[in-house]
Amino acid sequence: MNQGHAALHEWVRRRIHSAVIAAIRADPQAVAVFVQDPPPGLDPHTRDFLRDARPLVLACAVALTAVLEGHRPDGPHCLACGAPVCSTLRRVAGVLAAYPLHPVPIDRAEAWRRADACLPRGHGPAVPIGIQPFEYGFVAWPASAAGEGAFVLVVDHITGAVTRWPRLPLDVLTREYGNHLTPCPGTVSSSGRGSSSAHGADT
Repeated sequence: MNQGHAALHEWVRRRIHSAVIAAIRADPQAVAVFVQDPPPGLDPHTRDFLRDARPLVLACAVALTAVLEGHRPDGPHCLACGAPVCSTLRRVAGVLAAYPLHPVPIDRAEAWRRADACLPRGHGPAVPIGIQPFEYGFVAWPASAAGEGAFVLVVDHITGAVTRWPRLPLDVLTREYGNHLTPCPGTVSSSGRGSSSAHGADT
């Protein structure tokens, strides 16, 4: 892991984010049902672990995120240590490297769910949603008899973040979104990928 501080910080943040996403996607009700009526032979320790795993992962991720916040990049150096090589961050990275924590990509169904949750409903019926994959995830838009609307939602396939963009040709949107993900030199986005600004607020 011979990386600069900013790159290593982002690497660690991605792994922590992966753990959070995996925990959030787990259905707590399904886990509770499984724990209450476990299969024969499941020992009490395993049952207790399954019951507590989701909140434990989320709590540990919040704690590690606090460490990342304190040791975030300040130019080429660590804000807390003041050095280009942060021993705290390297120890955390070493532990995470020993376990298979990899970014969980967003699939088409999850992209639809997130886009649907972000569209205003009012008191009318649900709005049909069009979904199209592209290089960085999925483009979603409200489809109606009146047309396809003046905006689209981009669902990032790594972070799951939803941002609102003007309706653009797909090649133009791909280029603009790629530029949006590219951080300024010496900075790391707290939102997960690239810059936190966009043509619309993250939802």
